[in-house]
Amino acid sequence: MLSFIQWNPSPDFVSYGHFSIKWYGVFWGLSLMSCFFIGNYVFKKLNRDNEKVTLLIQYMFIGGLIGARLAHIIFYSLDFYIAHPEDILAVWKGGLASHGGFVGAVIGLYLFCRVHSEFGFFWILDIGMVCVALLASLIRFGNLMNSELYGKPTDVPWAFVFQQVDNLPRHAVVLYESISYFLIQILMLVLFNRYKESKPGLYIAVFLITVFGIRFLLEFFKVPDGNMFGPISKTQLLNLPFIATGLLITYFVSAKKLHYTNPIRK
Repeated sequence: MLSFIQWNPSPDFVSYGHFSIKWYGVFWGLSLMSCFFIGNYVFKKLNRDNEKVTLLIQYMFIGGLIGARLAHIIFYSLDFYIAHPEDILAVWKGGLASHGGFVGAVIGLYLFCRVHSEFGFFWILDIGMVCVALLASLIRFGNLMNSELYGKPTDVPWAFVFQQVDNLPRHAVVLYESISYFLIQILMLVLFNRYKESKPGLYIAVFLITVFGIRFLLEFFKVPDGNMFGPISKTQLLNLPFIATGLLITYFVSAKKLHYTNPIRK
């Protein structure tokens, strides 16, 4: 047992009496800051107006939060929330689904473009994909600090013993995800610095295929959510439309059939 990583962190970053700041909240804050800094970097590189980056992140955050909550309720705990409607808004108790968060953030981007019509929706969606993988990485590290979303028992030497769960060594799936998304963020920046705006749709395609492809594969190492379709879980099924969309967009990118609606430059 001593050869494995013993994991039992306090979920509190700061605690004083009844007041506390959770690690999960800290990493959420850092994730939004990462979007701000990367977004400013990208907009400046493209000589675009970066004054509305903060407002854009607010639209994404609100849309993503609503989408993540609704997806969790609908796909994972509908019976519970029908019986306990008073808990629907109690997001501090947990219950956010990343697939819904992605869809909600895209809707938030669309609403932003409706209000600020100088930005083309497809342009801002594509370029926005360069900025958000680090956000996902940091949020997953927050899940790790909460000892959440742990994996199946294993005897690999890098296994974690989540002491708040049990004494079994398990795959630290959220750590695998966090590292994967960090590497995807590096990949996105490398692609951006090479291609800039020359391949419309490239960043959406890469993001959807890599992020949701990794999510699909890592689910094999996670404790099943109880809804299985043969060897495939419900969560894995939710990844498939995103991967398929990424592959379809890849075809259009290679055929040069996608074009930006040009936003106003500085």
